[in-house]
Amino acid sequence: MIFKPVKTAVIGAGMISDIYLENLKNRFSIIELVGISDIVEEKAKAQAEKYNIKQMTNEEILNDKEIELVLNLTYASAHYEVNKQIISAGKHCYSEKMMCITMDEADKINELRKKHNVMFASAPDTFLGASQQTARYIIEKGLIGNVIQIIVNRPRGYHMIKSSEDDAKRRYSVMCEGGGIPYDMGGYHLHALFNIFGPVESVCGYATTTKAQRPYLNPRHELFNENFFVNTINTVCASMKFKSGPFCSFNTCSDFRINGNLFELHGTEGTLYLADPNNFGDKIYIEKNEGEKLEFPISHPFKENLRGIGAVDMAWALRCKRKPRISFEIGYHALEVINAIIESSITRKFVELNTDFEIPAPISTEYYSGASEERSLFLY
Repeated sequence: MIFKPVKTAVIGAGMISDIYLENLKNRFSIIELVGISDIVEEKAKAQAEKYNIKQMTNEEILNDKEIELVLNLTYASAHYEVNKQIISAGKHCYSEKMMCITMDEADKINELRKKHNVMFASAPDTFLGASQQTARYIIEKGLIGNVIQIIVNRPRGYHMIKSSEDDAKRRYSVMCEGGGIPYDMGGYHLHALFNIFGPVESVCGYATTTKAQRPYLNPRHELFNENFFVNTINTVCASMKFKSGPFCSFNTCSDFRINGNLFELHGTEGTLYLADPNNFGDKIYIEKNEGEKLEFPISHPFKENLRGIGAVDMAWALRCKRKPRISFEIGYHALEVINAIIESSITRKFVELNTDFEIPAPISTEYYSGASEERSLFLY
């Protein structure tokens, strides 16, 4: 059976769009990429020419009845309004993380998607990749016993501290509301954990903005030595309890000069050392009690940087009339967890989570290479 490709367009032609466009255009048969728009027309024109698709306006995309799926790759503080426009036009929507900033906004998106009967999901989709799917397989098979404790420590120095990238022409969404490191990078770890352990029960923690005012560093910059403001949380130290049992220490900060990733699952029979969930196919290691630390073979497909695979899975879900692996609810829960940590920091109290979701269906362990790799998304 030949499945009709899902006509797809992209809103947002910034830095992240390259890898999405490359994958949607050239890697997956279920997607027919037709157009791209951006508020900066030159950006949309450049990407349209590069990938041989049509440069469009937002209005043209939303009014095109043949386009079924739209990806929202705009900056974080624009996600909410653009997502509403896409859904209101009756299009299925896949949004870069997070879907919005506040829970009230998320509730409105939820109401709107139900009203228009469309699928909606938000990034990240890296947990569908080889490393995190293999990790889930290890846990489900009981290879390290029952997981008791999870450790996440994610320092990542953002670009504004580097004078070489202090560029006025680039919008640094990670410094804007809803774009700080707990939203930007923390979401990768949260989704990887949700994929294995399900929803969080409660959280407590501290959250703050360090160096809220700082200068432009590059002497060539037109605003050199003038201050800009960091309008988002950029340091978090939190604890959370999953409904399924494990405790998690969750720490992240974007003001370090280093990039690091400590991501460990400690069980009754051993420890699993997870790869950076920002990537798809990094190595993972297992250490049994009283054993040595060994690399564990990757057992699942999608090792390469396949950002957009969540939208591809949504397209397969649309054609196969099934649920997408990345649901609205899982992104909603991630947003609630981060906002609950911030609330706990203010109130100095534990915060109980109100949202829930179904753990996504796993990717098949039947390994397909090359063009046949996409078949793993068809299987459900």
